[in-house]
Amino acid sequence: MEQREFDEPEHEGKGILHVINEDGKKYVFLNGRLYMSWLVEDNLSQRMAISQLYGLGIVSQEELARIFKVNAKSVYNYIQTFKTEGASSLVNHKRGPKGSRKVNPRVRSKILCIALKEGILEYESIQKRLEEWNEQVSISSIRQVLLENGLIHERISILDAGLDQIELFYKRDEDQLYFDFGSDAESEEMFPEGEIKEAEYKTEKDRGVNIFSDFEPQARRYYSQAQRIYLDRLHQGDYNAYAGGLLFAPLLERYSFLQTIRHVINIPTYEGFSLEELCLTLLYFDVFGFRLMEDFKRVYREEFGVLIGCLNSPSHFTLRRFLHKIRELNKSEELIEESALEYLKSRIARWGVLYIDGHFLPYYGMYPITKGWHGVRKIPMKGSYNFLGVDEDFIPWIFLIRSSSEDLLQKIPEIIEKAKGIGKKAGLSPEQIDDLIVIFDREGYSAELYRYLDGRDREDGKRRVIFISWAKYTGKWVYDIPEGRFDKSAIINYVIQESEEIKYFQTKRTMSKYGKIRTIVIQSGEDKKRAAIFTNGNDEEIGTEKMVQLICRRWGEENLIKELLLKHVIAQ
Repeated sequence: MEQREFDEPEHEGKGILHVINEDGKKYVFLNGRLYMSWLVEDNLSQRMAISQLYGLGIVSQEELARIFKVNAKSVYNYIQTFKTEGASSLVNHKRGPKGSRKVNPRVRSKILCIALKEGILEYESIQKRLEEWNEQVSISSIRQVLLENGLIHERISILDAGLDQIELFYKRDEDQLYFDFGSDAESEEMFPEGEIKEAEYKTEKDRGVNIFSDFEPQARRYYSQAQRIYLDRLHQGDYNAYAGGLLFAPLLERYSFLQTIRHVINIPTYEGFSLEELCLTLLYFDVFGFRLMEDFKRVYREEFGVLIGCLNSPSHFTLRRFLHKIRELNKSEELIEESALEYLKSRIARWGVLYIDGHFLPYYGMYPITKGWHGVRKIPMKGSYNFLGVDEDFIPWIFLIRSSSEDLLQKIPEIIEKAKGIGKKAGLSPEQIDDLIVIFDREGYSAELYRYLDGRDREDGKRRVIFISWAKYTGKWVYDIPEGRFDKSAIINYVIQESEEIKYFQTKRTMSKYGKIRTIVIQSGEDKKRAAIFTNGNDEEIGTEKMVQLICRRWGEENLIKELLLKHVIAQ
């Protein structure tokens, strides 16, 4: 037995309210007298008692919620509905459409989930599956939902006049679907009356011709009702806010964007969408400037679906869950290396020069991670480092995401080894692989790193790469060099800004824990500012003018990082 009581507020004397549970019944005593009783499972009587007790003016809503162990908002709703609509408003009514033949959105979503996620398209099987979820849906309703969403279409054959149920997407080698915009007369010539043929899909390799200029049109009756509506709108012309994204289609096909991802991540479908459709969604998410995942909920889903070959695009909830699933696979670096390999094989990126730099990515989430130094805001923040490698034209093709506890000195050797391994897979010769010039800023200034890149830890002493870097601690001795020693100059050609003449003087310096190292001191600008460059390459391997050109253009990588932050929001 359980008893709770409280002293009532002043109202025509002092009253006491008791609520007692005993023998499966609930008793309410007011001023020591039985006021009302009901079975414990009778929620309607309890709502009635709460409404009437509040109406007597002896108890507040908060006190009623505490005594009856009911949410305060529910108590408020009981009282308001009882005042306006009477006792009938306290009765639970079945939610959703009242007609048995109507299919509400909840049931519709369950039917589509069974069809898309579980691959079940038979009416009876779907009906049995719904019954397991306590949903009674007729065969005709299930059929109507599948037809409206284009998952099946029914056709009548002259031979047997039977119904044939066909899947929307056929299993084939080629993902490209060729649409027919021809007339019905052309369709009749292709498919004589009384005969129905399946469409033949041929790949570019089988045909030996351009897939965009030579293909066989298909009969309109081959497509589902939803597809026909879509084709009619496309043929007549329709406004689409994202139509410009279709210009990327041949580019993505040429450089094997989806094939590269599929080679590493093998997920057949996820929540009704294929891996290719979800990856295309994320690509166009970036192309059209959605800065946050929450922004994607404002997308025109029907129009965006055209880009990925679906009637609708995935929701931002689906994209979040998909990215979490990809993270759990732990294949991020494998995908990075596979993409870098494709960049080299397709010659998007060039081998020979590799600029390496690190950039801090702040983290604003709730999980505790290590802190790093934000170079712009000049404060310690939670986050990680993006170590980026770009070619001579500042095309990014290899990168690493690491903890903020690691620095560039540790990552330069790792990136070099990964780059060489990828170059070997891409078919580069050993001579080409060894002929690599690595450029980094003062953050990589280290005698230990220089010795490693020089190959002094190897038994044969073979150099790993040629490095070029800015020297540190040069504030005094570079200005002790007489002005007349800067008798040579190099013209630095930039992409955007005007060319600049840089005067230089070549010498050798002794570096602590390394020894003598080739040094080029440069002088630039009206203020004749000077700086020193270190390298382990000799004059025959890399000329002085080329070395000055490469190191002075290194700022292009900083501009690239700024562009990635502004246009592609890599820090979010």
